[in-house]
Amino acid sequence: MDLRYSSIVIIFIVVVSVMGSGCSSSSQEEAVSDMVMTFLNAINDGDFNTAFNLYQGKDFLAVASVEMIFSNKGIDPGSIKQIEITALNVSGNLAVVTADCSVSSVDMMGNEREGTSSIPVYFRLQDSDLGWIITRVAFNEPLTLEGADLVDIEVASTPIDVIANNAPIIFVLAIAMLGSGLYLDKKDKAKKKENSRTVDTSGATPIQKESIAQYVRFVPAQDITVGKLTSVDVWVKNFTQQPYENFSMKAKFGTALDAEKVNLFFDTVAPGETVKRTWVVKPKVAGWASIEEPTVVFDYMGTKYIGVLDPVWLQVQ
Repeated sequence: MDLRYSSIVIIFIVVVSVMGSGCSSSSQEEAVSDMVMTFLNAINDGDFNTAFNLYQGKDFLAVASVEMIFSNKGIDPGSIKQIEITALNVSGNLAVVTADCSVSSVDMMGNEREGTSSIPVYFRLQDSDLGWIITRVAFNEPLTLEGADLVDIEVASTPIDVIANNAPIIFVLAIAMLGSGLYLDKKDKAKKKENSRTVDTSGATPIQKESIAQYVRFVPAQDITVGKLTSVDVWVKNFTQQPYENFSMKAKFGTALDAEKVNLFFDTVAPGETVKRTWVVKPKVAGWASIEEPTVVFDYMGTKYIGVLDPVWLQVQ
């Protein structure tokens, strides 16, 4: 995720954690019903890991046992066509629910049969610091509140707890991250804009390479090594009394070199000014590698010129 948006999310979580923690508009009955519906929908979606995480008890010992037990009762992923809560009773921090599932079946060829059958699923839930948690699931008969044992529900520290406990510090850091994110985003957009520019050679008048070579110099880095980034500086000097405008350069990089970008843009080079741009390349093989057909394009006193220079040779160790 982009750093700017990460910072906004953190700020939002801090505000919600500090100002709105523990508040809920749903009634207890709605919360219990929602938990059961979420569990059964996870079963129907084949998301048994989510279903297992909504449960703490002894009916399911592992994620695989959730799938196995429901499949043995005729409830497979995608088979539940409708869920209806037919009974719900909340007493203190315990609740029992009966959910009637309309379930389809398939024949031996895997084709879905017409009609559905009704399979009731019985739940017991317990309220905790995590909210309502399913603690029992049964298929044979409804579960009751009488004599129900409370389950010791382990409440692990969550990222929200850490954020809430360190809200002031995180808030300050989030503001700083937001500022950094905006700066980096602006810088990234500028880089993308630069990389998207192309060298326009249309309508340009050819000029001899000997003329261009007087004010263009290539300076490769020393000790160029295979597999390591290196640089080739390109210097442009304007010896005239008029500016070079829209000054740009492109080249061809063979299979022996990987280039971060092939086009260099000097834009306006004022009279007497010297401007440098750099190709960043990574050699792939030892020996001699070349940058072919360095092509210069620029406007001078209303006329566009183009010229091709000799290759730039790099000795790679």
